[in-house]
Amino acid sequence: MTDRRGQDSPDLRLDEVVGLAQRHLQLDAVGIVEVRGHAGFIQAWAGRGGFGVGAEVPIEGSYPARLISGELPPLILDAASDPRVADLPLTRWLGVQAYVGVPLHLSDGSVYGVMAGVRCSAGEPLTDRDVNFMVMLSELIRHRLDALRKMDELRADIQDLLDNERIEMAFQPIVDLVSGRCMGVEALARFPETFPRAAETFALAEEVGHGLELEQLAVTKAWPALSTMRSDQFLALNLSPPALLELADRARRRTDVSLERIVVELTEHSVVKCYGTLRNTLKPLRARGLRLSVDDVGAGYASLHHVLELAPDFVKADVSLVKGVSDDHARQVTIKSFVLLAHELGATVIAEGVETPSDLEALQALGTDAAQGFLLGKPSTDPAFLEKWASQ
Repeated sequence: MTDRRGQDSPDLRLDEVVGLAQRHLQLDAVGIVEVRGHAGFIQAWAGRGGFGVGAEVPIEGSYPARLISGELPPLILDAASDPRVADLPLTRWLGVQAYVGVPLHLSDGSVYGVMAGVRCSAGEPLTDRDVNFMVMLSELIRHRLDALRKMDELRADIQDLLDNERIEMAFQPIVDLVSGRCMGVEALARFPETFPRAAETFALAEEVGHGLELEQLAVTKAWPALSTMRSDQFLALNLSPPALLELADRARRRTDVSLERIVVELTEHSVVKCYGTLRNTLKPLRARGLRLSVDDVGAGYASLHHVLELAPDFVKADVSLVKGVSDDHARQVTIKSFVLLAHELGATVIAEGVETPSDLEALQALGTDAAQGFLLGKPSTDPAFLEKWASQ
């Protein structure tokens, strides 16, 4: 898997292309069929036949298969009398008289499928110019086809990730700056090297409709850590608002699940569509002990908005403010402001990304309650580190 899937596709959509071909060439039906092994899948269709996008069609011995193999020319003027296609189901079903089609290739030269159209009634004879028009359209949508193929590959990769639970959880300690004890740990997903960084992998999973499943798997993998930790320590889980709403609904029905040791983190990039809905959904769970944290505060407007709307239990100062705070007056003033705001709201302030003793000392002087970073403990998947932090 590459770090990012596909290129930006042009504005011309596949349904627009087949509609244009149908109108310009006066055809009864035009379709784009993706060929995968011995199966074909409709990606766009215009006109007779009523095929829906995603519909699977037989491919062996069909028009598309024979066109790709070179057994058929791009233009057939009398299908009913042509022995190469006269007995094919499509010829009989639609009453095909004329056929025009071209193979579709990806940018790497591999075959994607075909774009083809049929005419089922008499009309002006199709010519090589019509074939060239189809070729031109096929070139216009090449990058779109690249993106579709890469999306298919991504979907398969994510599904394999889910099916085989190919995810590990790393844990990083969060340390109280007054007592020096480990207050809790944050669970951080780690994926195989072929995948990009965790945040992007979750975003890609969301893109192909598996985001919620992947977040649920991460929670399932992180949950056993509670059995290693002390009863006064918490487990912090990163969840998107949709995943939080879904899991909150399940948690409401599971009154046997203890929530006092769970902290849910929302990041700067989390888009909350309706704060009222989220507040109302979380209210009974927070009454049962669930705590809320807003991550990346200071990285952008959204995180501050989360703080004001959700009244979290924890506010995490973003690494962009923390790194170098010991020598930067502007950062010191900003963090001091966040500390005052958070304490007024009854929230605990956690500084993220602490890497140097001088920054740690400055954060303590500014009234920061807790810290997290390489100086205090790197994220680790090794159970021995979790046990060490639990006993700290």
